[in-house]
Amino acid sequence: MLVLNEAGVKVFMDRFNGNTSKSFWDNYDVIIWNQNPSGYMSPSGMFKKDAWGMAHRVSINKDGLWKLHKKYVKYFR
Repeated sequence: MLVLNEAGVKVFMDRFNGNTSKSFWDNYDVIIWNQNPSGYMSPSGMFKKDAWGMAHRVSINKDGLWKLHKKYVKYFR
């Protein structure tokens, strides 16, 4: 797990955003969206920027931290 405070989440969001991937705030949750046509039929699908994609919601925990999957470590190198 990658445990981030608010400053770490901002760094991640700046480095993660690309042509087919976006991250954005939904209140205190971080939404990680990747373009994928199969999002049309998926419960976690989301329509954004004229395309379907898969969205993953990362909620803040009781300590004020966000826990991201370790696959996102590459955005901090």
